[in-house]
Amino acid sequence: MAAAEGRTELECTMDEQDVIVMDNGSGCLKVGFSGEDAPRAVLPNIMATTTVDEAREEEHAVNDSSAAAKKSQVFYGDEALRQHNASVTRPVERGAIVMNSQHKDALESLWEHALRHELGVDGEELPVLIADALPLGQSSYPSRQWTAEVMFEKLKVKSLAIFNTAVLSLFSTGRTRGLVIESGEGITQAVPVFEGYAIPHAIFKMEVAGQDITSKVQRGMEKHVGAERASSMRDMQALKERVCRVASSYSTAMNGHDADDEEAKSFELPDGNIIKVPKEIRYGAPEVLFGDGDSDNPSMQKICNEAVSTCDMDLRQDLVRSIVVAGGTSMLPGLATRFRSEVMRSLPPELARQVDICVDSQRRHAAWIGGSMFASLSTFDQVAITKQEYEEGKADVRGLVARKTW
Repeated sequence: MAAAEGRTELECTMDEQDVIVMDNGSGCLKVGFSGEDAPRAVLPNIMATTTVDEAREEEHAVNDSSAAAKKSQVFYGDEALRQHNASVTRPVERGAIVMNSQHKDALESLWEHALRHELGVDGEELPVLIADALPLGQSSYPSRQWTAEVMFEKLKVKSLAIFNTAVLSLFSTGRTRGLVIESGEGITQAVPVFEGYAIPHAIFKMEVAGQDITSKVQRGMEKHVGAERASSMRDMQALKERVCRVASSYSTAMNGHDADDEEAKSFELPDGNIIKVPKEIRYGAPEVLFGDGDSDNPSMQKICNEAVSTCDMDLRQDLVRSIVVAGGTSMLPGLATRFRSEVMRSLPPELARQVDICVDSQRRHAAWIGGSMFASLSTFDQVAITKQEYEEGKADVRGLVARKTW
């Protein structure tokens, strides 16, 4: 019954206008249009700049000089990852926009590229919804203020709404009340949500997520196949996604017989060689999410317990009855099952008995999907910052962002 109370009668009135929906993850930028089931484009959130020397023929002819002109070329997403000897910028790190000129310029360029080349629009006079991993609070004001300025001043959008990713992930399941455990590329966070609002003082996060599993995979593979063959982080990420899984009991998995078949153990390296990945890497790397066997380390179950215990007693039952697991790292096979058992061990018995975990098949893009759903409702216009509001509130953009982002 309480779980049902955590759901809402979602408003069915649809708006005919297209809204651009963007999710700025540490790993990937997801973009698309409201009302669609999945983002149109998912591209690594990275920009690479290469510089080549081109001899100036005219100068060579006149001065017989070998002076060279520098010519820069910029690449985005997958193309950026393929560049060698390039200057690489990742504008979002550990869930937050890096607030210096180089990283801000890169993200602005990525947004423009995504709109024009991935969606085929220029953004002008279109409403935009952005999913932001940072909870509304002091730490998010500078980045949200800058985001609003870029959207209205540079991209000339019609209106802008900024929502917390956890709220949108919960919304994608039809709920407005529950506890969201998001694990992406840069951060893992536990976010209690009550009637569509994240509870800021009860949000707990850890800077342990997908990239840390990949790093642990790389360290293990360096010992297994040598540093040169394990040097590419991109290949190590592919290996992680191909063979890594979460054991229901790590000690049992390590001490028992390796029951995985040959295909589940195998990975083809870029040089064409197929290697068998030992279980210490396949099962060991994801253990960073659960503390790596050290109770003093941050873990998913610990931040979940802290988030629940920080909330009012009256809300705790509703939270544990609607725990939503979301984010790209949550796609690891076995993660939800292990997380459930760890959480039940860490919570008081009266709450542990009521734990119900929602694992949606589309959880990799849950925040984007929730944004797509919300942007389709007629209430979107009521919560978005309009161009007129922005123009009238320019003197205090920070205050406007504090009042009208979520």
